[in-house]
Amino acid sequence: MAADRADHRVLVTGAAGFVGSRLMQRLKQTPATVIGLIGPNGTNDPVAVDLTDAPALARIIADFRPTTVIHLAAMSSVGDGSVTPDTVWTVNFDGTRALAEAMRALPDPSRLIFASSAEVYGRQFNAGPRDETSALSPASPYARTKAACEYLLADMASEALSVVVLRLFNHTGPGQDERFVAPSFAAQIARVLRDGGDEIQVGNLDAVRDFSDVDDVIEAYVAVIEDAAPASPFDVYNVGSGRPVAIRTILDALVEQSGRSIKAVPAPNRMRASDVPRAEGVFDKFRDRYGWSATTPLQATAAAVLKHEIGRHSA
Repeated sequence: MAADRADHRVLVTGAAGFVGSRLMQRLKQTPATVIGLIGPNGTNDPVAVDLTDAPALARIIADFRPTTVIHLAAMSSVGDGSVTPDTVWTVNFDGTRALAEAMRALPDPSRLIFASSAEVYGRQFNAGPRDETSALSPASPYARTKAACEYLLADMASEALSVVVLRLFNHTGPGQDERFVAPSFAAQIARVLRDGGDEIQVGNLDAVRDFSDVDDVIEAYVAVIEDAAPASPFDVYNVGSGRPVAIRTILDALVEQSGRSIKAVPAPNRMRASDVPRAEGVFDKFRDRYGWSATTPLQATAAAVLKHEIGRHSA
């Protein structure tokens, strides 16, 4: 059910990021009033603020009075979070708390859509596909900040602040940072095509993950934004394709798109200590509530990622 747009104001944190920039473009197609808010310390969006600067953030929230906030801004790399745990806690947890507190101070009820992560399940994936009732066992500083934010927001949710937590499984697409697996492979392949050679470095190719195309995930956010009323003051949903694949399958798709014979060379520095062999989810709850499913084939996503990286490395 679509929300009444007469006074619908949407604020996006992380609006300059991989997902946020696409979401901003998509929301411009709707009649809602939309503002981008980037953080931490962003500079290339109409409104920029460090999310850990609680007073500055509170002023922006009070001035704009959003009806819905999509909170994407975070340190999003599991690897980086392990190297700088103090920073990842400051940005991810303290920034989320400051945002929620500012929203609770608004004169009218508002809704926070929080981008969490399937990483919160951690080694519980070893027991099989996880649904929203499964125990959490986060295995990295990044994942622990996301789990802690979920508990925090559950306590803060009320009639004044409803919260929808989306536990996003892996998603990728053109323009994603090379710290993530598909663009890392694609960027290396692009350099091989440009410079010659026949090898790229890889991590664990046997790990199984659930991948969605970023544009499908954008539509998942839009489905939640356009919902007229939350099912409860606090709710949690898994969001993913339901099509788990081995990392090797992504590499094979990219290599096939390249038209070259390329060798995968294992590199110890690309192995993550917190990896689980297989991470699968159950997505019935989100599908039943919002009617959403991922539709983009993996081959199409791989082609788009490789095309972007070839263009970037030939410029």
